[in-house]
Amino acid sequence: MTGDEPDTALLPQEPAEADGGPRGEPRGEPQQAPPQRTQRLPGWRRAALVAVAALAVGAVALGGTAYLRDTAPEKPAAQEQLPPGTALIVRGDLVTEVMATGSVEFTGARGLKNHLTGIVTWTPSANSVVTQGKRLYAVNNRPVVLLRGDLPAWREFTRDMPDGEDVRMLEQNLAELGYTGFTVDDEFTEKTEAAVKRWQKNNDLPSNGRIELGRVVFTPGSVRIARATVRAGDPVTPAQDVLSVTGFQHRVSAEIPAKEQDLAVKGAKAEIELPNGRRINGTVASVGAEKTTQDNTKVVPVTVRPESSRLLGTVQSADVVVVLKRTEAKDVLFVPVTALLPAQGGGYAVQLVKNGRATVVRVTTGAFAEGRAEVSGPGLAEGARVGVPEL
Repeated sequence: MTGDEPDTALLPQEPAEADGGPRGEPRGEPQQAPPQRTQRLPGWRRAALVAVAALAVGAVALGGTAYLRDTAPEKPAAQEQLPPGTALIVRGDLVTEVMATGSVEFTGARGLKNHLTGIVTWTPSANSVVTQGKRLYAVNNRPVVLLRGDLPAWREFTRDMPDGEDVRMLEQNLAELGYTGFTVDDEFTEKTEAAVKRWQKNNDLPSNGRIELGRVVFTPGSVRIARATVRAGDPVTPAQDVLSVTGFQHRVSAEIPAKEQDLAVKGAKAEIELPNGRRINGTVASVGAEKTTQDNTKVVPVTVRPESSRLLGTVQSADVVVVLKRTEAKDVLFVPVTALLPAQGGGYAVQLVKNGRATVVRVTTGAFAEGRAEVSGPGLAEGARVGVPEL
């Protein structure tokens, strides 16, 4: 059979009556209907029609949203499924932090020596403050009094003693404490002696106008008691340490790795992280010489002065963290390192998330610091969001 001959299998067939005539026709000579010729199509055309029919059925099944391939909207190749989390693109300085454990100390630590002989009858408590005119400790139940001055007491004060700067310091303190009636100068006069007697009477001392060596202690200002090195009942002799005192300013001592010593510059900014996680500003006050620790690690000692000692309270010693910073890049856009994805052909990309859609954008990376990466690329802007793994 040729391709143009009718295929009897595709022609319609009428069932025959029992007597051989067509159903519903009068008996006699049969009426012949016009032949219904069905032409067989070449195989490639039949396949095309089947495919078109399938597309049509599929379009109807989809609610008629796409009828022809060239009219259907295409999904952008870079659009992806939304990530489990997002993070902001931030603009600012990209900074590396170098941290080292440090300890808080008070500046001006020194020992005070006794110059009397007797038995200690009272000592101040640790962390207390002694101001001008108040007792530092007591020997034989008589106070040793703090006065202000830069020159240590080195001799007995008495009438007609040689003039000197120490006399001027004594008279200045007497006047500031309210014992007046004399001229503040280098001369210990009769009027000075009268003021001394009044001061002695008010401090439970013999009112003889004479102050023996060791009864007063001159310091530049008030002191903080770190600890007493003697206790009530202990005997004391001249030149014996009795108190350890400090000033009121804090400092933090730490040792940073020698490879980071370029950050340890006197006057450089630093931060001090307290045990509660709070950070306060500070300044590098001093830098020591490089040294090797017991575990053969090379370090550089540094001290950091806090911006305000008040923020550290009266803590005498505590473990804190000294933070020194290195700026890797200034005024750049950066994202968490976890936002970076491998890009086809090498490099990195990010998922830019906007209006509920995620689009892959190739980026150029720059500096890296503290889990963040500098990025630049199309569509990236401060405040935009990029995909990150779910936290």
